[in-house]
Amino acid sequence: MTARTENRPDAAGTAPASGRRPGARRPGRTSRTQLKLFEAAMVIMSEKGPTQTTVDEVAAAAGVSKGTVYYNFGSKKSMVEGLMRHGIQLVLEAIEDAQVGVEDPRERLRRGIIAALRFLEEHGGFARLAIAEIWRPSGSLSEVIGDQRTLLLERVTELITDLSRTYRVNEHPDPHTLAVGLFGTTFMLAMDRELSRTRRTTQEAARAAMTLVDGYIQSPLSES
Repeated sequence: MTARTENRPDAAGTAPASGRRPGARRPGRTSRTQLKLFEAAMVIMSEKGPTQTTVDEVAAAAGVSKGTVYYNFGSKKSMVEGLMRHGIQLVLEAIEDAQVGVEDPRERLRRGIIAALRFLEEHGGFARLAIAEIWRPSGSLSEVIGDQRTLLLERVTELITDLSRTYRVNEHPDPHTLAVGLFGTTFMLAMDRELSRTRRTTQEAARAAMTLVDGYIQSPLSES
């Protein structure tokens, strides 16, 4: 029998003060200027899409000079890569922050999904940017963006692998394959909400994503 414990509807909440999993990587924090540029770019990209967004528009929206954008991101191509790098970093920070003090690996994963969905809903342009850039054919995928995809997938894979410490899990799919499915589902749910203006709540989207996880879990190890 699969565990289905929804402890609380919120990703923050209170939990045992165990902190982050030992050895877990903590992403570095973005600078205030980079965060301002990122948020300005996301607003524009949510309205016009990544390809139609210009450096001039990002600078104007952020209230900085064009030179400041180039200093932080370089060319338009480098700006897209820089936005992806900072966006993935912010997603990872949100996931890590939501899991502080949580012992149960399923609940850690659920809270991470909710945190990622909330971030993507608040920065709708990033879901569009990520889907446009991360799912490019391998030949046209830049090394920087490929590295960011790998970084995020590795973290999700770690969280899925941790499930086997507490639960019996299915042999298939393997954790990496499930991570790819969960990654794609989460980003597509966020983009669908932005584009279709659906009334689907964050909690409803999280429950949909968690069906992948709950199909992978068989039962708690404590059950004989």
